[in-house]
Amino acid sequence: MKLETTITIERPVDEVLAYVTVVENTTQWTESTVEALQTSEGPIGSGSTCRIVSQAMGKRFTHDFEVTDFQPGKRYAVQSTDGPFPISMTYTVEVVEEGTRLHVVSEADLGGLMSIAGALISRAAQKQMETDHRTLKRVLEFSTCG
Repeated sequence: MKLETTITIERPVDEVLAYVTVVENTTQWTESTVEALQTSEGPIGSGSTCRIVSQAMGKRFTHDFEVTDFQPGKRYAVQSTDGPFPISMTYTVEVVEEGTRLHVVSEADLGGLMSIAGALISRAAQKQMETDHRTLKRVLEFSTCG
């Protein structure tokens, strides 16, 4: 299952990517995330690790992730290293006149029984991803109104 969304956020690229890469912030803008914790020491970068606990479809999912690509001001990518199904996410940012264009790609291999309901799960997940990124936009743009 591959999901994609793009949104423009009226904030500088560095601020958008800095906010997204603080794992603990995930609970502030993604509805299904109930816990998010960086599990490695030091600043975020390639090789950093984190744990995300989500609640979806009446189930609780725990995934451990490793940062596979980190290019400040450009890109942030993670790949699950443990969890009920493999998942990867890539966040790419670019400067646009209005601020930052954020493009997100999420890929998951649901496998097993979940693959039977793949189309339904995919539609619901796409809708939720778009809602979450509108929330991210509001959170980041509101923080400038201080």
